[in-house]
Parts: sequence; C-alpha cells; structure tokens
Amino acid sequence: MKPLTAVLIALIVFSASPAFAKLYQWKDSDGVVHITDRPENIPDRYRDRVQIIEESAPPPPKEEKEIILRVEPPREGRAEELYGDHPLEWWRQTFTKRFEERRNIESGIAAKQQFIDVYEGGRRFGQIYASDDVETYTRYKKELPEDRERLSKLVDEIGELRRRAAIAGVPRDVRGE
Repeated sequence: MKPLTAVLIALIVFSASPAFAKLYQWKDSDGVVHITDRPENIPDRYRDRVQIIEESAPPPPKEEKEIILRVEPPREGRAEELYGDHPLEWWRQTFTKRFEERRNIESGIAAKQQFIDVYEGGRRFGQIYASDDVETYTRYKKELPEDRERLSKLVDEIGELRRRAAIAGVPRDVRGE
C-alpha cells in the first residue's frame, strides 16, 4: 500500500494545473502575421484587426524578449495541401520529369532500332557503308539492350510512384492515369 500512496502523492505534486493566457494575432500592411501574448505590444493602428487565436501557457517573465512569428502569406491565397509527405506541385513535377525521361528513352530506342534495321537491311542487299556508319551501328547494337533495361527500370519506378501517389490521394490526371 505504501508504494501506491507514494505514486499517488507524486502524481498530485507533479501534475501542474494548466494556466492559460490569450494570444493575439494581427496582420500588418505588408501581410506579415504577428502573434503576441501582450496586448500592449499591438500597434494602435492594428488593434481593430486583432484576433484571439489560442489559449496557451502564461506569458513569460518580463525580462524575457517577446518572440514575433513572421508567417509569409501563401502565394495563391491559400496554404499548399499535402498529399502524403509532399505538396501537389511536387507530385506534378516528379511525374512530369519521369514521363519526359520515359519519352526520351523510348524515342532514343526507336531511332536506334530504326538505324539498325535500315543498316542490316542494306547489308542484305550488298550496301557498303562508311566507317562512321559501321561505328554507329556497333555502338547502337551495344547501347540498345542497356537503354531497354533503363526503360524497364523507369517504368517500374513510375509504377511504384503511381502506387504511392494513389495511396496519398494524388489526383489521377497528375498520376498520368
């Protein structure tokens, strides 16, 4: 019984009763938001715009300096909504970059494959090629499997990105679906 009593006494002693003070918020002519817990610190010209925004701990002792929070106004008049851990614009830019990269790889593969097909078709009919064309053909034959592997990895990456975006609630048009 004694340990239980000691615990109860400790809980009573160490539990602090909450003390509340009002916080005052106003926006200056530059659109900067100010917050204070002392109404006397509010400039006269902004007193009619003050809003009481929160109850909090009591004001700090007089020797402490007041902390003024400066909040930049949102660019488009509203806060950026998060989808998962990122704003919608991040998702849009990431998908755009991945889709562009996929298009570039696909067009590169198509161009290399077309060159190889024309080159091999010409060789069947006895076409003689310059050394530059032979070097290009050899290089493309080597690069083509690597490009296809890069494309495959990128397609898998886009699929995973789409899955994460769907879970985060990113709109379908941003996901390219």
